[in-house]
Amino acid sequence: MGGNKHIIESRIRRGLWQRVHAGVYQVDRRPLDWESELLAAVLACGPNALVSHRAAFVLWGLDGIRSAPVEVTVPYDSRPIPDGVIVHRTRRQHQASEIRGIPVATVERTLLSCSARLPKITIGKGLDSAIRTGVTTVDQCYDALVNEGGRGVRGTKRFRWALLERCHDIATDSGSEYELLYHMQMSLLPRAVLHHVVFVYGERRVLDFYWPALRKAIEVDGIDAHSSADRLDDDLVRQNALMDLGIELRRFSARRIRREPQKVVAEIRKFLES
Repeated sequence: MGGNKHIIESRIRRGLWQRVHAGVYQVDRRPLDWESELLAAVLACGPNALVSHRAAFVLWGLDGIRSAPVEVTVPYDSRPIPDGVIVHRTRRQHQASEIRGIPVATVERTLLSCSARLPKITIGKGLDSAIRTGVTTVDQCYDALVNEGGRGVRGTKRFRWALLERCHDIATDSGSEYELLYHMQMSLLPRAVLHHVVFVYGERRVLDFYWPALRKAIEVDGIDAHSSADRLDDDLVRQNALMDLGIELRRFSARRIRREPQKVVAEIRKFLES
């Protein structure tokens, strides 16, 4: 844009610009937010660098983790290693997406690379939320596994496990539902039907988990489940109507599922066996 190093140094001395990394400058005084730190790191690492791994997981908005270090992937022969940035080097050519102007690994590649570093349940939650929000599909994930996974690629086995463990064809409605589904599967409880539709007094209702042969259902309540008197009244009417249809219902809060998963699973097992 017609500038030179003398203009840059002058503005830095006068406090107009701030040096973020070598060759990367902030041109105002506002504190850098996390996404700006990601963009600065990508710029500092040179051409073909992109946000990846846990940082990409959070940037995509996937369920499972809420914060991550600044983490990027660069070509193997790239030299810069900015301070405070975790740099992964690769000889492979990775496809890139873009989120709010920030180059980022595709959501499928993000799930694959994070599978080597995050617990199984977190990868499952992330995959489920990615499918729920429409940023990927099971088929696209399998394609990525074939094209980018394989021998020598860390995370391949765990990502394949996450895909194979999807005994359901649709995504759950929330991270809490997925957590409960995961723990029920790991405890070998009978397989439930997800999002079973029933009509109560002519109104369409959806049950989170339903066992048709037993006529029993489980629902997961979020923090706003009874946030108003009208909401509570509606839930009570609905619960009574389900009882009239011969359907037994148990409800569990998202908070309790997260804190006491084994106790919740034990209660569900007793409920199904009674």
